[in-house]
Amino acid sequence: MADTALIYLAPGAFKETLAEAGVLLQTGAGQTPREMTLSEALAAVHGGTVSVVLTSTEALLTGVTLSRKQARHLQRVLPFLLEEQLLEAPESLWFAAGKSDHGRYPVAVVGRAPLEGLLMLCREHQVRPLTLKADADLLQADAPLIIGVDRWGAMILDREQALVADAAQRDALMALRGGEQEPAAEEFTHLEDALSLCERLRAALAAGQGVEMLQGPYVQRQNQKTGPSPWAPWKPVIGLAAAVFVLALVAVWTQQWRYNQAADQSFAEAAKLYQTLFPGDRATAGLRRQFEARLARLSSGGGETGGALFALLPAVASTLNASEVEPKRLQFDQRDGSLLLDLGAKEYSQLEKLQTALREKGVNATIANYRNGASGVTARVKVEQAG
Repeated sequence: MADTALIYLAPGAFKETLAEAGVLLQTGAGQTPREMTLSEALAAVHGGTVSVVLTSTEALLTGVTLSRKQARHLQRVLPFLLEEQLLEAPESLWFAAGKSDHGRYPVAVVGRAPLEGLLMLCREHQVRPLTLKADADLLQADAPLIIGVDRWGAMILDREQALVADAAQRDALMALRGGEQEPAAEEFTHLEDALSLCERLRAALAAGQGVEMLQGPYVQRQNQKTGPSPWAPWKPVIGLAAAVFVLALVAVWTQQWRYNQAADQSFAEAAKLYQTLFPGDRATAGLRRQFEARLARLSSGGGETGGALFALLPAVASTLNASEVEPKRLQFDQRDGSLLLDLGAKEYSQLEKLQTALREKGVNATIANYRNGASGVTARVKVEQAG
């Protein structure tokens, strides 16, 4: 509360042009209150928070006694219960109730139109009202009480009996009073200056006294904009970090997509090669396991001929890889341990070079037959272990 401004509206503020209504503004605890218009006061606390106090002229303070079951529908029943005390149509009024005290609910009634006008003025100046209460509600603990401040003069006997009156009217009222139950003049608490009055109101607000009128649709949320956000300087950095994060995700996704494409292509090439090596088999998703099983069968089931195949393969594979011919089919003849290569070449000389290269690797290579065609030469080369 020490850093929250206090605005105390003058009597009759809701019955005139609200922006030009007189107020007492105390910008902080212990500060000297200043008299000005409501519009000037809100401009002085632009972007901050404020506690607003009304006089008993603007708010009707009363109470109702209800059972718990009836209290469940408090907002619905209040206009009917208080009908005899109201001077205006119930639909034009806002009813705010406080906490129950043994079934007795304190109630504050205020006009909807001026209340909404007050909140609109606060929004225009980016001021967030923390609370809206009536002076008689806040000062009831000090009653009977006399406020002697010019324009804010009042006599408060208790929460529900308060009268706005200047010095002459208060003297006249005191002279007319009588009866043993009425307090004597010396029993009244006197607040004769604006500073004492505002400090007493602040103390009551800090203690949580009085019925809060900003309830239901009139609650002012904490996230309502009242000034620069503490996150404002970090917004560019957060935006940049978010952009970098998104770009990194896109890059990772693109790289993964490319890897998947390359993997699919490699698998297709491996399946094609497998079919070339083993025409009778069908390549499956478990290509590696299928190929290993095939080699294992050749190695274990072929005896010496299986060993012959594995003796020929390294020389044939390295020579084919370095040559210009295209392998079309490989066939191993277990009867004599020879490997038959069906090849394609552009010229017959390329086949001769392959034959020479294989012989240099220590194996016998013979061009068994060949045929010239429109696209080049096709031939069968027989490869076997050197004798």
